[in-house]
Amino acid sequence: MDTLLLIHGHNRWLVAIVWSALLVALGWARLGWSESAFRVCWGLLLILLGLLAVQLLIGGVLFVWKWQHSGSIPHYRWEHVVLMLGALSVLHLPLRWRRLPLPARWRRTLWSVLLAGGLLFLGVARLPKGWLG
Repeated sequence: MDTLLLIHGHNRWLVAIVWSALLVALGWARLGWSESAFRVCWGLLLILLGLLAVQLLIGGVLFVWKWQHSGSIPHYRWEHVVLMLGALSVLHLPLRWRRLPLPARWRRTLWSVLLAGGLLFLGVARLPKGWLG
């Protein structure tokens, strides 16, 4: 389980890097308003969703394993789980907006990425070691 915890901890930095790259790509797509620029954003969004899905699976295994072995779960772990599930849910919203015109799709995607980034930051910061551990 220590290996899973290590992978879960290191993968958060990949999530942070891809989230930052997606934010930059959305700004770049805004300047160009081209469909090809938005496809780069779309690819980064799918990569971010994939990384978060891996985080969800690993985190779920760790959560259940620690629950079974300790008998109780501290409140900060519950808060972490709820915030991470919220971030993953918000990041799935752009998948529903594929048929919108480009400006509306870009604007809604930007807001969902910003909100998900805030939830991700708070979810990791809520843990005892936070972003430092």
